[in-house]
Amino acid sequence: MPSFKQFVRPVASLRGRLLAWILLPLAMLIGVNAWVAYGNAVNAANEAYDRSLYLAARTLAEELVWRDGQVQLELMKAAGYLFENHTGARLFYKVRLLDGQWLAGAADLPDLPASSASSVRFFALVQLGDGRYLNQSVRLVQLIHVMEAAGLTDPLIRITVAETMEARQQLTQRIFRGTLRSQGLLLLAAALLVVLGVQLGIRPLEAFRRQLAGKAEDDFSPIQPPDLPRELQPLIDTLNSYLDRLGRLIDIRKRFLDNAAHQLRTPLTALKTQLALAQRNPHPEQAQALLQAARQTTDDAVRLTEKMLTMTRVEHAREMHSPQPVHLVVLARQVTQTHLWRAHQRGDDLGLEILDTRGVVLGLELLLSEALSNLIDNALQHSKPGAHITVRVGPSWVEVQDDGPGIAAAHQAHVFERFYRAAPSGVSGSGLGLAIVKEIAHLHGAVVGVHSPVKDGRGTVVRLGFTSAQPMDT
Repeated sequence: MPSFKQFVRPVASLRGRLLAWILLPLAMLIGVNAWVAYGNAVNAANEAYDRSLYLAARTLAEELVWRDGQVQLELMKAAGYLFENHTGARLFYKVRLLDGQWLAGAADLPDLPASSASSVRFFALVQLGDGRYLNQSVRLVQLIHVMEAAGLTDPLIRITVAETMEARQQLTQRIFRGTLRSQGLLLLAAALLVVLGVQLGIRPLEAFRRQLAGKAEDDFSPIQPPDLPRELQPLIDTLNSYLDRLGRLIDIRKRFLDNAAHQLRTPLTALKTQLALAQRNPHPEQAQALLQAARQTTDDAVRLTEKMLTMTRVEHAREMHSPQPVHLVVLARQVTQTHLWRAHQRGDDLGLEILDTRGVVLGLELLLSEALSNLIDNALQHSKPGAHITVRVGPSWVEVQDDGPGIAAAHQAHVFERFYRAAPSGVSGSGLGLAIVKEIAHLHGAVVGVHSPVKDGRGTVVRLGFTSAQPMDT
């Protein structure tokens, strides 16, 4: 059997669902109320007719007299009229002694069944209940009457009166139809009010739809529809948050494309020129030198592209990954090992110095590895072969120190800007390495700083400090 939810689910519109969720339960409640009202109508009809039925039995008792040594029933004209025209129903009666001796009335009229007899409702020695007579349902009243003046050994006489159910049923039906009519009008009025209320209630959604449809393609500003219900505020906040993230992602991609077009134009133009000159040069030695220059230009373009892709990945990291605990010593050891072979080929001394083994930071291990790798790569790139480079780990920071020429004070305030190059023109680079480090630091709530010179006018230290680092026993 389908549930109520399965019944409502196929309704497509929000208006239809609201009406279904409100009106269908209301109709069910009205149905239950009608069923209760029918029971009340039956009780009301019985209450009204039982009293008149008791009066009929009481009238019979008052007409009983002792005459000529026997009990006789003398029906007055009023009593006879009562039994002949009893409010649209027919009455039958029987009078007998308690020992079963019949005295008057319909001898085959059944006595009140003990199982159906109700409690006394009017006076003592009176019971009411339901029964059957002449193949139809009847209402029975049984009255015990005392004949004190009679010469009877047992002065108690049982009077039974039966009433057919036509009048009661008619009254019950009138009450029930009136109840259904009023309940139906109530349901209709409730439906109209609900339709009107739902129509007025969803107007803010329609205003929100129009406002959203009217936004320009490049407009990601928050939406604040007027008269917004409190229940819809979380939905609007979530949508505005999504619009903000979408706008930032589109802006990141746009900036990446602009930067890529601007930065790659120069090396690609140079590469094209170098290849054209090598192709037309008749001297093998000069052509070989041009090809070597073209290879270096290609390497620079590849390195620049990789850095820009890394920058884009860093800018997207907040939406793509969730932070995890990262052990600074493990991170530094892994990144340093990946650069050992390159340092060995150059003849550099790359080492790791651990001052504290307990530092743990909550962040993205992939990006932190990228930041430290860029610091080591930057030190290798701007130092002459045979340099001494040290990766140092503290309780809440990690730094890279080299003994290269250092960074002039005029450049230190700008080295973390994108595409800013403080190195001489002969040193290749993309100008994105330290900018990537700063972006990753900002993403982790960390601080990155540079100190130069370190000793004797030479050397540079770049430190990445984490304010949220927590000690952890190793």
